[in-house]
Amino acid sequence: MKNSAAAEVIPADKTTLDSSLRDAGARQDIGLIGHVQVSLAAQVGTINLSVERLFGLKAGDVIDMNEALEAPITLMLNGRAVARAELLAVDDHFGVRILELA
Repeated sequence: MKNSAAAEVIPADKTTLDSSLRDAGARQDIGLIGHVQVSLAAQVGTINLSVERLFGLKAGDVIDMNEALEAPITLMLNGRAVARAELLAVDDHFGVRILELA
C-alpha cells in the first residue's frame, strides 16, 4: 500500500549544515579513537614542471614555487586539505598558526 503523504523538502544552507554537523561531532565521545595517531603535513607550495626538468634536478638547484612568502600554507591529512595556516618559528622549530579550518 502506497503512502500518499508528500514529504516536504527544505533546502539547507551549507554553512549552517556544516556547522551543525561539526557541533554534533564535537559533542560525541571520541574515547574509542582518541588515542589513534595521525600524520599532518604542511604543504608550503606547488609547482608544475616537466619530467625532463624533474630528472635534471641536482643538489643546489633552486626551484621557484608558485606561492608568495607570506601566503598561508595548507595543512594536509591523508592527502586532503584540512586547514590553512601561517608558518612561524617556535623556538628553533617550525610551527603553524591555524587561520581557517576546511
